[in-house]
Amino acid sequence: MQSEDENKENQFPRKRPQLSRVVIYPKDIQLLTGKSYRHALYLNKEIREYFRKKKHHLLTIYEFADYTGINPEIIITHLK
Repeated sequence: MQSEDENKENQFPRKRPQLSRVVIYPKDIQLLTGKSYRHALYLNKEIREYFRKKKHHLLTIYEFADYTGINPEIIITHLK
């Protein structure tokens, strides 16, 4: 027979910590800036060139925030 503590653990499944993503995509840039998708693609390309990223490297939220001057916390809350 199980004790009360074990029963409580079985009743409520543990919540996994939510993983917030670090990568930002042109669609996210479009939603954040209110610009068109093409302009978001251009801005994504411009930021990647600014940070001298290779073609296969991804753009992070923190790099986008650094380039645009927007607080990363604001970006993260709007992307959830």
